[in-house]
Amino acid sequence: MLLARLILVVQVLVFAGFGLAYWFRPYEMANLSGMLLMETASVSNVRVYYGGLQIGLALFLLWALRGRELMRAALMMLLLVQSALALARIGSLWLDDGTLQNFDISSLAYKVATALLAGVALVQLARQREPEPDTALIGDLDDEINEPLRRGGVREGLVERIDEAAPLPPERP
Repeated sequence: MLLARLILVVQVLVFAGFGLAYWFRPYEMANLSGMLLMETASVSNVRVYYGGLQIGLALFLLWALRGRELMRAALMMLLLVQSALALARIGSLWLDDGTLQNFDISSLAYKVATALLAGVALVQLARQREPEPDTALIGDLDDEINEPLRRGGVREGLVERIDEAAPLPPERP
């Protein structure tokens, strides 16, 4: 579970960092990948999609650190998203005749590595046993299904069971 937490914390930092950078510095971040933002609408789209979406993903991953099942869902989301983005980057490479910039190559390597690590963490999390609840505090429960007690009515055997559980003290002469 430590590996899963570590991967999610690192991804929170990466997503939040890039999201904030795209939100506050859209021109500079777009220039890293060779995009030129010419219109206000393009700046807004970069802020919303590249900034807002990544900040939202970071918040989801941060929220998922609260529990085991939430971490499993977050790791699965991370695996699917990063795998889809890596496949899209490879498809883009094929469509664009194999020309990639250094930014694209490092992005592809990051996405593949993240997807693989998320998969390893998912497998590791599945192999670990969940902690068993402490049933000693619960005691013996009556599994019989009884008719509901009606007002003024007495269930058969109820008085006897109460007397067995808490007998009255002996009478004094």
